[in-house]
Amino acid sequence: MPTVPADEEFRTYNQGVISEFRAHHGTVSTPPFPILLLTTTGARTGRRTTVPLGFGVDDQGRVFVVGSKAGAPRHPAWFHNLRANPAVTVELGDRSYQARAVVTTGEERDRLYRRVSDGAAAYEQNTDRVFPVIVLEGVPAPA
Repeated sequence: MPTVPADEEFRTYNQGVISEFRAHHGTVSTPPFPILLLTTTGARTGRRTTVPLGFGVDDQGRVFVVGSKAGAPRHPAWFHNLRANPAVTVELGDRSYQARAVVTTGEERDRLYRRVSDGAAAYEQNTDRVFPVIVLEGVPAPA
């Protein structure tokens, strides 16, 4: 079973991706899929924190993200933050949007998750938790 990176490894990797994203107006060399930057407000600290995330777009043009954290046993901190305060900032390409994070449930969650995963990825085998799927209301789908 693949190991999940430590929190410090995530932070170091994420900082490099964020810097490249902003320097190149939303384009990065890794990961090999489109990403956005999500900024949340800390549930306990009140500090603003930004993370890079892959995203999907549904048939209605809604942008959504998944809280996989590489299959870690616990949800990522940014997920806990947006549950406490769903007002988020999203950077997509060279634009920035104020958005509302809406946690999906049931069939909607499952349908959206299937758009980005077939369930066979190695990180999905790392944990028994259900990865949350969050729609970012107010963020237009990229052209």
